[in-house]
Amino acid sequence: MTSIIWDFDGTLANSYPGMVAATQKALEENFKIKLSKDTIYSGIKKTSIRKFVAELLEKNENTSIDDLGSFYKTYTLYENEFHDQIRLMPHAKISLDYCRIQGYQQFIVTHRDKSIHDIARKLEISDYFEEIVSVADGHTRKPDPDMLNYLIAKYSLQTRDIFVIGDRKIDIDFGKSVSAKTILLNDEESFNEDYKINDLNDLSRII
Repeated sequence: MTSIIWDFDGTLANSYPGMVAATQKALEENFKIKLSKDTIYSGIKKTSIRKFVAELLEKNENTSIDDLGSFYKTYTLYENEFHDQIRLMPHAKISLDYCRIQGYQQFIVTHRDKSIHDIARKLEISDYFEEIVSVADGHTRKPDPDMLNYLIAKYSLQTRDIFVIGDRKIDIDFGKSVSAKTILLNDEESFNEDYKINDLNDLSRII
């Protein structure tokens, strides 16, 4: 059976505005580090918030990676304020419906904390997924294959039948870590993905 492993932020949902704003506020409030929203957006798209901020704190002479915990406490408070503004990406619901009609198993795998469950319910997409897996459940972050291996073992998935869909390099590396097929949702960059789409409406021509 074909299995679809969805990333959430930037793939199924447009949550970057809140993530960027919260990162900007947390950096300035905690460490007096001022960055433009464009700089932050570019940085977290290339890696992840955690890696982007960790590298920033290491480079700054007045901070270190040990300050990451302080950042996240403030970041989480601010980011929670934007949850009501999160919207599905264009054609996300159509794509989820298409995969359901085809009989595909669908999962979300995300770095987001347990708030993902409430957000998915508010967006009315929870019922599409067999399971939503978060690093908050004790899993290792992407691109480590831990969360994929968990799903493979629990649901007896075959890697040849898995498609991993995401918008960043870590999502592609994540899929390739178990030799799954990868689909990149990105109209600007490429990361040696198997397939690339500019819009989720193009998904049906691949799977």
